[in-house]
Amino acid sequence: MALCPSPAEEGMVGGVLETVDCHIRLLVHDTYRELVGPNTLFATAFTGLLTIYIALLGYQLLFGRGGLRVTELPIVALKLGLILAFLTSWAAYQTLIFNLLFDGPAEIMKVLIGPLSERGAGFDGDVMGGVQRAFEDMSGAASIYGGMASPTANLLQGGPMLGSGLLWLTAITLLLLTLGLIIAAKIVLAFLLAIGPIFIGMLLFDQTRGLFEGWMRAAFSAAMAPLAVHVFGAVMLMILQPFLEILVGNAASLKFDMGPVITITIVVIVFLMVMVFGLGAVAAIGRGFAFSRGRDEQPTLRRLPAPDRPLSEGPGERAEQIVARIARTDRHYATEGGGVYSNPEMVTRRTGEIADAVASTPQLASDRLGQTYNRAPRVADRREDG
Repeated sequence: MALCPSPAEEGMVGGVLETVDCHIRLLVHDTYRELVGPNTLFATAFTGLLTIYIALLGYQLLFGRGGLRVTELPIVALKLGLILAFLTSWAAYQTLIFNLLFDGPAEIMKVLIGPLSERGAGFDGDVMGGVQRAFEDMSGAASIYGGMASPTANLLQGGPMLGSGLLWLTAITLLLLTLGLIIAAKIVLAFLLAIGPIFIGMLLFDQTRGLFEGWMRAAFSAAMAPLAVHVFGAVMLMILQPFLEILVGNAASLKFDMGPVITITIVVIVFLMVMVFGLGAVAAIGRGFAFSRGRDEQPTLRRLPAPDRPLSEGPGERAEQIVARIARTDRHYATEGGGVYSNPEMVTRRTGEIADAVASTPQLASDRLGQTYNRAPRVADRREDG
């Protein structure tokens, strides 16, 4: 097993980060080899699950069960090929998973920080080197101001003692905001990459696909967190640079000025809040990762309610209404005397009344195409059934 170098005394911040990266690479590689190697428990379990999956796939194709279509077989074959490639070849896993999540954000960071370094302002594009120099400037000024303070002075009295305390606190906070967050995110990412083969195997079945999606969300968030910290740290260093120069000049001339100390402290506190909101945004983006749902998971069409319509519908019922109205009219004239149709004037009057009866009868609202599909039974039908 290769050994990782110890961080050098010069450039402690960058050296610690390089050492952590080296240990992460070794951890993920060794864990992958022990996890998916031959005769391991995971390899045996995955072989059994793969056998069950192939058997179920053949059963669906042979008997036409499960809704599997022949056109979906290329997608199934591609999924099986990717899973087998990631679980049997470290080169494939390292190239498409490890390098993408671990080294990919570093390349994006260089592209984003490049324009900032071209603007000058004492920033050369090396974020960790800038953090190291800022820490040394603040800690050096804090030591000088602490020596200038009276032996009996305390922080509440202000003066050099308060300035020294604020500078020490700000310097430590700066390290935690940058180096601390980056190391914490990379350790979490290393854990997720080490157990990645297990969740890639979960992609085999639709019932366990959600576990793979959750792993991808967590891995994406942990991978993007160092990128966000680097970019925010670069902006913070550009803002701090002129005030650090004033602080170093005052400390070199043994001149105490509380203005730069307060300004540097406020800037670091503001970027503490920026880091919190930025990492929250990264986590929110990671939660949006999801595969497209299959056709079996498409939302079903809900049953539409039947529209309000007259209870008496249908050609037969309409004809009965017309006949009943004509019969009532005939009975009315019959009571007044016979010969209703012997008088031409009465015939004309009778024809107009029949036309009025037909016009006043409710027209049948015909169903449009598709409206009667999956409808609830109508009230009239329920009454007839009762």
